[in-house]
Amino acid sequence: MAGDIIAVLPEEVKGTGICARIYSQTEVKLSLKTPSLYLDTMYKDKGKNKKLVNKQISRELQISKNLPYVIDTSHVFFAFKYRKAIYDKQSRGFVNVKYVKKIVGSEIILITGESVATLATRQTLITNLNNAKLMLYKEINKSLIESDANIRYITARILDDYV
Repeated sequence: MAGDIIAVLPEEVKGTGICARIYSQTEVKLSLKTPSLYLDTMYKDKGKNKKLVNKQISRELQISKNLPYVIDTSHVFFAFKYRKAIYDKQSRGFVNVKYVKKIVGSEIILITGESVATLATRQTLITNLNNAKLMLYKEINKSLIESDANIRYITARILDDYV
């Protein structure tokens, strides 16, 4: 999928069950996986173990439910109740925290101008958004530290080559 993923929402498809409708900057596509399974696959594609990441997030934020999905610096998602379903995993949608402009009532307003209606309360949405933002900033910080270390290494090697 081209560009950042903005949202992954559950959609019922007759004869198949719950699938994931994936919204990106340039396109919308349907995946036969459930939204949470689609995000789990993104973890695996990045070489991350979801259980280990969740354990780390749980320890840092001191929460055990509604953990943000921290895939990389461009993809940090938070969950919200999207539709009524028998199983909880089938009812949750996910929005990339980078694309949230504000929360009005139980609606998530995106920077693209669209809005996502939810079944969650405003307070729950704000809490989940803040937890996801915190993890996004932490992920960006980690990336910057790694970049700085790489630049220092390259600079040292260049200076060694010419001295």
